[in-house]
Amino acid sequence: MKKNAIISLADSNYFDLLNELIDSIKQFKESDKVAICILDAGLSKDQLKILSSKVDEIKKAEWDIEIPFYKKGKEWLKSQISRAFLPKYFPNYDKYLWIDCDAWINSWECIENYFKACENNKLGIT
Repeated sequence: MKKNAIISLADSNYFDLLNELIDSIKQFKESDKVAICILDAGLSKDQLKILSSKVDEIKKAEWDIEIPFYKKGKEWLKSQISRAFLPKYFPNYDKYLWIDCDAWINSWECIENYFKACENNKLGIT
């Protein structure tokens, strides 16, 4: 079982960027030891089908806290809230690394540094 997870979120408008992020992660052999998990904030069925063959888990993002009514319908805002609830969505991992879907991984060393930063129950954040 994989102990660490990389997590991102996207809606259908950001699918291409998310797909590129996943490919940038998977280009490294070390990625085989890390789960890739996706929070769905409005991906299409076709997009979910493509992603399901590339990642370990996909879960529908929820409103994990009460929000003002005027923010309902802005599903992408769930990315701001769901980060605090990653163990709820993906409970089987020891460490979680959030990467925005518009990022790209050029060096596996950066992934290792983030996971190392949160050893001994610490938080690594930039």
